Amino acid sequence: MSLKITVVTENSVTKRNFLAEHGLSLFIEAGDFKLLFDTGQGLALESNIKNLQIDLREIQAIALSHGHNDHTGGLQKVLSLSGPKPVYGHPGIFDEKYSVNGEGQYSPNGIPFLKDELEQLGAEFHLQREPVQISQNIILCGQVPRVTDFEHRNPHFVVKKEKQYEIDPLLDDQALLIDTAKGIVVVVGCSHAGLINILRYARQVTGNRQIYAVVGGTHLVAANDERLDKTIAELKDLQVEKLAVSHCTGFQAQMKLKETFGHGFVLNNVGHSFIVN
Repeated sequence: MSLKITVVTENSVTKRNFLAEHGLSLFIEAGDFKLLFDTGQGLALESNIKNLQIDLREIQAIALSHGHNDHTGGLQKVLSLSGPKPVYGHPGIFDEKYSVNGEGQYSPNGIPFLKDELEQLGAEFHLQREPVQISQNIILCGQVPRVTDFEHRNPHFVVKKEKQYEIDPLLDDQALLIDTAKGIVVVVGCSHAGLINILRYARQVTGNRQIYAVVGGTHLVAANDERLDKTIAELKDLQVEKLAVSHCTGFQAQMKLKETFGHGFVLNNVGHSFIVN
């Protein structure tokens, strides 16, 4: 099975006629199966889709990595362009999510739409905590166990429950596991669960299949040197060959990953396609 993953929206762009935004959306072609993973904020999606000559009516499904608005804000626009589609995710994607700054100011950062209005546009939600087989070669991994001692919850992200704010464990954070002849390609939206937690769980879910590549947002942007070093050591131990990272990885982490993995590192910006034959 051939695999092609094209960046629809992302924080950076180097190609003419495309737009960048803070967020992520990936168009995935796994053999004959077409899927949109995340939808970005929605500011750049329609323009980039047009320039990439992607017809969203041809996708078979939409999958959401988690409920933050820089990954779900384009969902309404996607549904208006695609028509009714199954939408896969975790039940927690509709939690009342906020970000908090150093001055204690809270800003909503969850899905900016009600579930009912998305269903009226044709969203057929499939929300569960367990792994789900989306197609013959694609699994949405389900709720990721937190097992490492260096990937901690970020106090910048909170959830409102019973009128109280608490640190959001972001249990809704999931990844796609795509089976290829070269091994598993793990597609991550933001890796709030911890990149290494995700990769270890990917091995467990797929029966210890070799991980060939990581594609997407790794949320190493705020990682200190110790966390970066431990993450890189784990990636090497797992024998990951390709890293096509973007969005929330951060410049410092990108530099260290490039230094370590050389040609195995890909700067995965808007319009770029990662291909596995």
